[in-house]
Amino acid sequence: MGSQSKRTGGLGEALALKYLLQKGYGLIKKNHFIRGGEIDLILKKDGILVFVEVKTRRSTAFGAPEGALTPLKKQKLLRAIRTYLMSHPGLAEHAIGPWRCDLIAIEIKGGTAQIKHFTNIFAV
Repeated sequence: MGSQSKRTGGLGEALALKYLLQKGYGLIKKNHFIRGGEIDLILKKDGILVFVEVKTRRSTAFGAPEGALTPLKKQKLLRAIRTYLMSHPGLAEHAIGPWRCDLIAIEIKGGTAQIKHFTNIFAV
């Protein structure tokens, strides 16, 4: 990822975190890395553990930000979530219980950010 993409991604994650904190979410961790994957934000709200993927774009020339969450990326994200849950024994109850994964899609145009929040992206 180029430095411009990293800056855009970092800005998006900061905007997403601010948005979620204003909505009453509590931050647990930012940028949890495992081999082959990453969870952008891990938060908690109303007793539910929420894993958040953030996609940010400065242009829709290659599609909307939410379109960047490909099936392969979803698979990697789910693997990272499962690894996180298994490696944190204090959260064991969440391995089969209340957790979800959300997507925050951000489009930045002319200094203005438009945020879309998709909840429970793995729901069937």
